[in-house]
Amino acid sequence: MKIGNVLVVYTKFNLKRQKSTISAVKAALGKSSIRNRLVERTRLNKKFFNDADLVIAVGGDGTFLRAAQFIFDETPLLGVNSDPEKKEGFFMQAAGNDFNKKLKKILNNNYKIKKLHRLEAFIGNKKVHELALNEFYIAAERPYLTARYLLYAGKKKERQKSSGILIATAAGSNAWLKSAGGKVLPLNSDKFEYLVREPYCGKVSAKCKLVNGVVNKNEKLGIVFEVGNGILVSDSLSKEYKFRMGQKVTIQMSKKPIHMVSFG
Repeated sequence: MKIGNVLVVYTKFNLKRQKSTISAVKAALGKSSIRNRLVERTRLNKKFFNDADLVIAVGGDGTFLRAAQFIFDETPLLGVNSDPEKKEGFFMQAAGNDFNKKLKKILNNNYKIKKLHRLEAFIGNKKVHELALNEFYIAAERPYLTARYLLYAGKKKERQKSSGILIATAAGSNAWLKSAGGKVLPLNSDKFEYLVREPYCGKVSAKCKLVNGVVNKNEKLGIVFEVGNGILVSDSLSKEYKFRMGQKVTIQMSKKPIHMVSFG
């Protein structure tokens, strides 16, 4: 890979090990004479990504997800775990102690690109700006209230009451959705999965048949609130997108995957 400019997205570090990781990244890039710019993740905006040949996320999975929200093209994204003893690092393919070696592999084209599928959402006819690499979460405007809605999954429809719905990618099926009791999909799967959180199955409410299901890449999932307003959040990082009772929220597979740098 020819690298002219690198954008390094990082999390504010307090621990010595985390600080040493960002120092290792800076040193390796400097040693290879690669122009780079460091931006703390809360200060990101799209202009920083315009001329980046490679984006490096230094931190944990949250930093990787935050950087991914600004990438809509094929710019590769590499995750560097700043503290492997404390951070899960599902997306992270390097660490401070091996970053220099991994960088050399990239420069020598000894790496792979894994395409991680993402989801897109519409509220009515308006597209939500952020894509979801892990999941979209849909719930009542006040999440402690019961969400009452119609769920459309393929040709099936069900009236439901619940604490909300998780709609996850294959990557996201290893995260919140897995913890909530969903099924893990193969990482390269182009299908996505929904899981209804804490469904209420009463006498006049849902039959609870559409609680957990897998949706094919060309199909859509729809939600229409029948009572109250709702919110939609991408990857637990985006702003809360509010929608009104009666507005249809549609989730489908995006045609813009993340190109993750991998070595395995």
